[in-house]
Amino acid sequence: MSEANQHRTGRRSLGLRIVAALVVVAVAGAGALLGALALTDGLLFQPMTDDRGAGSAAFVVEIQPRQTLRTVSRSLVAQGLARSAIAVELYGRAQGYAASLQAGRYVVSPAMSPAEILQKITSGDAVFNEITITIPEGWSLNDIENHLENLGLFTRERFQQAAVMQPAYRDFAVLAELQDDTILDGYLFPDTYRIFEDSTPESIVRRMLANFQQRITPAMLDEMRAQGRTLHDVLTLASIVQKEADDERQMPDVAGVFWNRLENGVRLESDATVNYVLGTNKRQPTFADTEVDHPYNTYENHGLPPGPIGNPGIDAILAALDPAEHDYFFFLHPIDGRIVLSRTFAEHLENKARYLD
Repeated sequence: MSEANQHRTGRRSLGLRIVAALVVVAVAGAGALLGALALTDGLLFQPMTDDRGAGSAAFVVEIQPRQTLRTVSRSLVAQGLARSAIAVELYGRAQGYAASLQAGRYVVSPAMSPAEILQKITSGDAVFNEITITIPEGWSLNDIENHLENLGLFTRERFQQAAVMQPAYRDFAVLAELQDDTILDGYLFPDTYRIFEDSTPESIVRRMLANFQQRITPAMLDEMRAQGRTLHDVLTLASIVQKEADDERQMPDVAGVFWNRLENGVRLESDATVNYVLGTNKRQPTFADTEVDHPYNTYENHGLPPGPIGNPGIDAILAALDPAEHDYFFFLHPIDGRIVLSRTFAEHLENKARYLD
């Protein structure tokens, strides 16, 4: 029998087990029958999101001792991890999961199907003393706060309080130029970290700062001084480059465009800064978006914004420190992922008409 036929046979077998379960609980009446009919692939075997990348949001599902399958099913729906509590519950009963729920904390994500999540929380694969988290390149402090809160580690407000410059971080030489209460966006190095049960927001911030300080070498700091640039300026531009480039190969060219603009008194006009201000993720903000009155809006203000709009990776930092040398002032990204550079606004408009309109 082919794998596909085995898969279909398995699904039919599952359906028969579910119907059998409903016969046993027939007293539940028509509502239970409708629940059985709702058990389709879309409700059980398809994840809530197709994004299985590193940036896919993670959640901690906590199963309490003696918690019922019905309560767990409703909790998964409440957390955005499943679409139908009835479907999840009936599937779990048909699989025999009702008696095998194991108390503990389980790290799951919307990129897992409800069936996969149920399998995980009945397997005993719980986290006890540590959780591994990944902070993707470009994430802002706001993104990190939301992620840690979704994991059930800290509230957004608690981590926000820890992620500002304060006397406890004065031992980091790379932070010497920062004043107290400066938001540490740009300095929280994106990477994978192991978070232990006794971790505090401050201890996590310190680990991210220590990682950052290790990446910023003395040679890099010497080069910044030789160029007459501060670390804060380089990080600010790097955070914009991180958002504006489609991959690391484009970063030197993008950085070169922005440095050319800065050195010639031309506004950066970065869509990424508008998205940062508005909390959006538009590929092309509207004209009204670009007119928002905010110091981080580089369509309205000359020069760099007051600080980074996210936490760049090392490739973006190196690109901002050593940009490509060219005479381009504009760039755009066709849908095929390339970068198209232009010297003049007229040429840029021609490229827009050719590649985007």
